[in-house]
Amino acid sequence: MQIPKEEVRQAILQAAEQEILQEGYKNCSMRRIAAGAGVSPGNIYAYFSGKEEILDCILRPAIARIKQVLATGLHTEQPSGATLRQVNEQVAKIFKSYRRPFLIIAYRAEGTAYEGVMRQLSREISDRVYRELLPAFPPEMQKPLLADMLAEAVLHGLLRAFRSPTGDEAELESILESFLELMCGMKAQERSTGV
Repeated sequence: MQIPKEEVRQAILQAAEQEILQEGYKNCSMRRIAAGAGVSPGNIYAYFSGKEEILDCILRPAIARIKQVLATGLHTEQPSGATLRQVNEQVAKIFKSYRRPFLIIAYRAEGTAYEGVMRQLSREISDRVYRELLPAFPPEMQKPLLADMLAEAVLHGLLRAFRSPTGDEAELESILESFLELMCGMKAQERSTGV
């Protein structure tokens, strides 16, 4: 009996991430995952019961981290540049740690229990926008539909950044910060209020 090794387990997960990103969950192959990890197909089953468990191990930590960031309140009456930079910092950390799992959730999880996660994230972002961002704007702008639209734009903008092939993390963080500032109206709002 072979003793499971953490390095082999991690190699399987990394190969599976790559395979699922390229082929999608439905079309991914345990043989190709095994080849990518440098193990026999049968050896995968010493570590995982099958594709579903592998997918769970890849995606659960990313989803938990995203939900943790979404659950963290802004702790301020009115969002400011400093608050936005905190949000950007958290998004950048998610990007660095969970870029590939996030892309799998968004584009390659069809036919799995994770298929609806993006819609759920959009609803959670919309709720945060409505509760924490829109009250800083005039009453005529405090509409649930506007919150939904901003949430969709933010989520799709982040996905576009996550798909970007750039390797320059500092540049990407700067772009993310600018994007969030523009989406949240912080620059215009700060200029008009003299903050």
